[in-house]
Amino acid sequence: MGKLEFSNSYTESTELIGYNDDILINVLIRLPGKSLMRFRNVSKHWLSLISSPYFSRCLNQIPIFPSAIFLRMQPSLNKLKYHFLSLDRNPVREPSVRSFTFVDDPAGIRILQSCNGLLLCCSNNRLGEYNRNYYIYNPTTHQYTTLPKPDNRTQSPNTIFGVILAFDPLKSAHYKVIFVRSSETSPHLYQLEIYSSETHQWSFSSEISKVNNFSQGVYCCGGIHWRNNSGPFLRFDVHQERFQEIPMPKIPDDWNQQTKCRYFGECGGRLHLILTSCKHSTRQFDVYEMKNDFSGWFVKCRVDLNALISANPKMTQSNCHASDHWDYHAFTVLAIVVGEGSGQGSSLPFMVLHVPGKVITYSFKDKTFTLLHDFAPDCTDIEGCTTFEYDDAYPYITTLAIV
Repeated sequence: MGKLEFSNSYTESTELIGYNDDILINVLIRLPGKSLMRFRNVSKHWLSLISSPYFSRCLNQIPIFPSAIFLRMQPSLNKLKYHFLSLDRNPVREPSVRSFTFVDDPAGIRILQSCNGLLLCCSNNRLGEYNRNYYIYNPTTHQYTTLPKPDNRTQSPNTIFGVILAFDPLKSAHYKVIFVRSSETSPHLYQLEIYSSETHQWSFSSEISKVNNFSQGVYCCGGIHWRNNSGPFLRFDVHQERFQEIPMPKIPDDWNQQTKCRYFGECGGRLHLILTSCKHSTRQFDVYEMKNDFSGWFVKCRVDLNALISANPKMTQSNCHASDHWDYHAFTVLAIVVGEGSGQGSSLPFMVLHVPGKVITYSFKDKTFTLLHDFAPDCTDIEGCTTFEYDDAYPYITTLAIV
């Protein structure tokens, strides 16, 4: 009788969840993206529920963090491919290799930016920006949209200097794409051209001077940030369409302003920056984080790579002298993860590094490192030189956002 009562109770609970959409949604939004994709096949009702805009909005209200990264490989015959590296701490020999074929683009597809689960992509042709197609792609649902060409463009080709995607699912289901292009009024200015997925229209915003590197902007907390190698950073508030200057971190006097940007990126609504100097060893460096009021930076943590370098002697480049601190130790910061994502069971936050032949994670908490992926024996590194830069890595975040 006890087993029968348990069976009846289990059946009643199952039916209660199965026929109550509110309870079912509260359960489903806590599942990994792969599980959600499979559960769409349970029934027509589940397919309709998981595919609905309401479910997507509910899912987007839960902060999520990267579970993998797309790592751009060296092009072969002009066709770009990407390693798909899971951020699970179980090392693998062979990562999955992906090329994006969601649209038949003869030039192939290049990722320009990852923003809260959506990818900004473009044609990989080099025939001029005017003829290049731009796409917003959701790698979780495999949906994409092609951005329309602006009707009011009067400029000649090759006038686009940067393209940035601004998407924050915690604030809106819609996104904006910002083009930095030549101004029509002055050769000394740039102009912002903005596409809205809500209105499907283009508009112009303020003009700005040509002082920043607009090819590598980072979206974070409602604003686009561009770094400057020798002066203040620039922030553009996407909603208010207003600019703000942010001072650089205080650089020690003996650096002589000779810095290298090792990393500039966002995770979990936090903006991070790593700078190193040509006059100081890269065994130790600071990770800066943007203040909440965007007034400047503070040191989030200090990194010490001595143990990692001792365990990986190939990081010490044999073709460099020890006095050449700038590139004496070969490594690239691929990502900084500040929150717990799918598959993460260890202490957070952590940093993802590429060292010759390997991708490893470095724990900010206990200063330990863990092998994430081993490229050997097919490693293409030569004399300890890394084959990836930080802008070759694009975080993957599960989202059902509609593009």
